[in-house]
Order: sequence, then C-alpha cells, then structure tokens
Amino acid sequence: AEAYSNMGIAFKDKGDFDAAIESYMQALKIKADYAEAYHNMGIVLKDKGNLEAAIDSYKQALKIKPDYAKAYHNMGIALKAKGDTDAALDSYNQALYINPDYAEVYNNRGNTLRAKGDLSAAITSYKQALKIKPKYKEAYYNLGIAFKDKGDLDAATNSFKKALKISPD
Repeated sequence: AEAYSNMGIAFKDKGDFDAAIESYMQALKIKADYAEAYHNMGIVLKDKGNLEAAIDSYKQALKIKPDYAKAYHNMGIALKAKGDTDAALDSYNQALYINPDYAEVYNNRGNTLRAKGDLSAAITSYKQALKIKPKYKEAYYNLGIAFKDKGDLDAATNSFKKALKISPD
C-alpha cells in the first residue's frame, strides 16, 4: 500500500492528478484504513478543483485517524475555497486543538478571518503564526495586507519590509 501511496505523490508532483488518484485508490484497496492515502488523495482532488470530493477524502482520513491535524488543516483550505468560511474556521480550530504550534494553520486561519472581514482576529492569527515561525514570509505578507485593509499603512509597510527581508524576491 505504501508503494502505491508514494507513487501517488510522485504522480502529483509531475502534475498527473488522475494517475495520482488511481495510485491512492490502489493503496486503499490494499489497506482500507490508510489515513495518509485519503489525506493525500484529498490534496490532489483539491488541486484538481474537485472540492467536495477532497473534503470527503479528508473526512475519511479523519474517521480513521481523528487526531490528524494536517487533514483538518487541508480540509479547512478546501472549505474556504468552497466559500464555507465558518466550517473552514472550525476545521482550523480543530487542527490547532490537536497541534497548537501549527504556524501554517494560523496563517490560513488568518486568511479566512480576513476574507470574513474580521481584520483584528486575522492580525492576531498572523501574529501567532509568526510567534511560532519567526521567518514565515507569507504570514508577514498576509499581516501586511490585513494592516493595509485596516488602514494602518505604517504597520503594513513594516510587515511587507519584514517579508522582503526574509525573501527579497
């Protein structure tokens, strides 16, 4: 089963989503309770634009492995892409309950809060991501956007400068 799962990762990296999904399906035929295969298949389905199937795949992974923070995180991303910000926030919060030091979740949670118009909560979430991962350029960039949206141009400029210092490109 693991060989098929690894093959799925290789196909995904090559951009062959259908072959990746087929590999994960083969892995699941061999090992029906393979949470990682469901999770990885969810990522491919999301990348392919099939959000409903991706969410279902993440749910399958979580049935098997209820403490799978990565699956909650990626399900949150798919739910936000679908426009279900409340469910996305619930999913991110569940991931953070399992793993409170998951900087990427705080960053994506901030993006979702910003999309909802809750700029203060978004800023708090980005700052939490940066507390965990101080050289997180995406979080500085997103923090800058939130400050700009809030009208605090000095703080926005400062955040953008920090992002550029980490990654000048």
